[in-house]
Amino acid sequence: MKTKISYLCLPIIVSVLLILSFGSCKNFGIPDYKLTVVIGPGVNGTPPTGVTTHKELDTIDYEYKADDSNYQVEVLVNDSVGSSAGKFVMYTDLNVVAQIFDIRDTWDFTLEETADGTVEKREFTVTFTGNSLLSGDFTDSTGHYGAWIIDDTDLTMTYSNWLDYKLTSTSVTGMAGTWSGEEKSSSWSASRTK
Repeated sequence: MKTKISYLCLPIIVSVLLILSFGSCKNFGIPDYKLTVVIGPGVNGTPPTGVTTHKELDTIDYEYKADDSNYQVEVLVNDSVGSSAGKFVMYTDLNVVAQIFDIRDTWDFTLEETADGTVEKREFTVTFTGNSLLSGDFTDSTGHYGAWIIDDTDLTMTYSNWLDYKLTSTSVTGMAGTWSGEEKSSSWSASRTK
């Protein structure tokens, strides 16, 4: 008889324990996500620096501008480059950094060339240097070098020792554009070397 009562009580005890444990769980319902924003010097905009909590699928408008209109703003969202204005849709925690774009770094470049219907890729690194955020010199891992300049949102790289090669971009923070040289032209893209 004692064994029958134990077997009858066991499901009730397990049910009570499950209800108590789930009842204290804070993860039921729509989850909350954190939006962490850091705005660097020379940049202003919204949302401001700080940490806020949002429900899943909340949409937050954002826009960041440089105090000096000669400079471009780079917005990093969880370490990926985003635009300087738009909307965040909360479906995970987001870490946002809005800062003045500084090209002076080492970048992984890919030049694409289409010849006879096939795409050929040239990959190399480029290191940008200079005393200004708007112009300076560059060298690449193939031994070529030249000068770079940023004018508004346009980047122009002109090689000094690689025939007549020139790379241009109409969105410097996007780091992609077109190249021309040796009577050829096509596209290029780059990302910061990790």
